[in-house]
Amino acid sequence: METIRDDKMDDKGYAFTPLALLLMIPVVILAISYSGIVNEVNLLSAIVIGGDVTATVASDVVNAIQQDTADAGRRSSFMAVQSVINSTNVLADNQPFFNTTGNTSRAYITNTTAETININITNTCKDLERQTGRIIYINGRYINPNNDDSAPIFQGSDLSISQDDPYGFTISIPSIAITVVQNSSSAGQNMTFNTPVQTAYVSIEGLEDPYVWVNAKERTSSVFYKYPYYNTYMGNLEYHFADTVSAGKLDNLYECLEGANTIMGYRPYYFPDTHGLTFFDRLEGRTNNTSAGPNSAKMSTFILYDPLQEDHGNNPTSMLDHEYFASVTGYTITTKHGSTTTTVMGPDGKNFLISTAYRGYLNLSASYNY
Repeated sequence: METIRDDKMDDKGYAFTPLALLLMIPVVILAISYSGIVNEVNLLSAIVIGGDVTATVASDVVNAIQQDTADAGRRSSFMAVQSVINSTNVLADNQPFFNTTGNTSRAYITNTTAETININITNTCKDLERQTGRIIYINGRYINPNNDDSAPIFQGSDLSISQDDPYGFTISIPSIAITVVQNSSSAGQNMTFNTPVQTAYVSIEGLEDPYVWVNAKERTSSVFYKYPYYNTYMGNLEYHFADTVSAGKLDNLYECLEGANTIMGYRPYYFPDTHGLTFFDRLEGRTNNTSAGPNSAKMSTFILYDPLQEDHGNNPTSMLDHEYFASVTGYTITTKHGSTTTTVMGPDGKNFLISTAYRGYLNLSASYNY
């Protein structure tokens, strides 16, 4: 029997014709290529993201060093002040100030700052390692997040202090080597670099003045608050102490004497004074004649309430801080309206007294008409 072929069925069959095969090949190739692209993109993303996290960790370490230095310097300054105040004993007639040749106030602050930075930076690195899985080396030393290894990163002698203004100082931190490693077998990244020499400004505003506490025989205290009304013109300080004159009152001198009115009483402001004392002078009990600091960093304030009245007796004593403790004679300032003359007084109700020399330094006159 002759077999009859059904061409229609043949055309509709399931066998691949050469044309159908040619049409399918690009689809198969595209699928294979797409799979490869996805894998490559995933790998590239892992590299980019991993590198970005590694760089961020490195940046965080650098930022932490600067921030920790400022915080540690402030803490060290507070501790230095308290060390002098807590060592004061009037009955023992002791000298609680830092030694001006051996254990200087600067050495105390740099050593204490370095100790605090070492602890803080080590803890910061450990936290970053736990959070990101990165491995951190500082100066070639691995920061192990699982132990209390406290080998120092900085020594006190590595840090230096400079001071250009009365209300704070700058600590310089040397360059260190930092390596951050991504602990990944598929897309490991590492970054090694040396940090720049960094500086951090440390404010002393709000700290207590140990110089006043000791010399006033613990009877009064003074806090570093900045007098806001001065300016510098052509290299000269202009205090604006007598911008406004009225009966027995000079503004802004009165505001400087009043300063911060706290629950402990008035705390006069501190103002820049090239004949005054720096923060470090005050920690070391220096006089204005033995001050070792730059003129730009020196300051003065006033002493209210006459805490050493029994020592001075009836002698009128200048209220300028270092003059007061040296028993320098002070003179009144008066204001005059017509035939009425009034003596300038402070917020403590006492006559304002200042030496002739300082009256000139502060651009004050002996008498004002208004």
